[in-house]
Amino acid sequence: MRIPFDAIAGALKVLPSAKKDVDVPVRVGVFVDAGAPASLIELVRTAFVPQATSGLVRVERIGEAPIHVKADTDLAIVIAGGSERLRGAVQEVVVGGAPTVVLAEEAAQAPFITEDTPVLGLVAGTDAERLRDDLARWIMARVDKQQAFAANFPILRTAAAAGVIRQAALGNALTGALVIIPGADFPVMTLAQLGMMAQLALIYGKPVHPERGYEAAGVVLAGLAVRALARRVAQQAGPAAFAVKAVAGGAGTYAMGLALTELYRRDVDYAPVNGAVASAVRTARDAFAGITGGAHAPAGERA
Repeated sequence: MRIPFDAIAGALKVLPSAKKDVDVPVRVGVFVDAGAPASLIELVRTAFVPQATSGLVRVERIGEAPIHVKADTDLAIVIAGGSERLRGAVQEVVVGGAPTVVLAEEAAQAPFITEDTPVLGLVAGTDAERLRDDLARWIMARVDKQQAFAANFPILRTAAAAGVIRQAALGNALTGALVIIPGADFPVMTLAQLGMMAQLALIYGKPVHPERGYEAAGVVLAGLAVRALARRVAQQAGPAAFAVKAVAGGAGTYAMGLALTELYRRDVDYAPVNGAVASAVRTARDAFAGITGGAHAPAGERA
């Protein structure tokens, strides 16, 4: 089977675009209500520390003065304390135009929020881990600069990665089902998988380094293996072959995404691999130099 070097070359063009998406500025406004619980303040304080210079978090206490949200704010977080000023303050924040989430220990602290909307929602609870997960999902479902948010705030990375993986898996499932020309689906799927790899790497703060080549090779080889298995099963499936290809394309891509996510979470050190590769290259170069040197040496100097 021909390795899709054209798809790999296309993926390399995706990297600058993905890097650009990560580097866009993100601005978060945090508004702290009177009486806000220390646990919620600490959760937001530790979770929203920008990891890049493109991120900025502004914190403001809710007082009697009207709140004026800056025009460049991409997300507003209101930490509720149940004060009488809270409802009016939330209305003023929402008018600023950014998606606004109210964080509270109990939903009763913000009874005026009766349903989630694209611009206003409530995340309530006392379990810190669940609160973090619910908050991350709410934010990722509403902000525009998802990759930049995830790259800046690790709390959002799992939710952002899940979205990237779902999108790539769905796209490849459709490709597998709809492309009927033998072999034509593989380059398309490989390009989508390599694009997914680039986005996940940047979400987890892994810059575009030569080490990404190892991961790209792994993606291509895994794709070859999945496709070979799918073709064998599809030959026995008859009219249902398209379904086999769809499942293989979607499930294979989803599994790759999960594996890459785990790889980036673990922060693998490629130094030993780089050393082995460099040593192999030097050995091959020396051997080649010895052969070519011997072939061109004068007759009198040959052994």
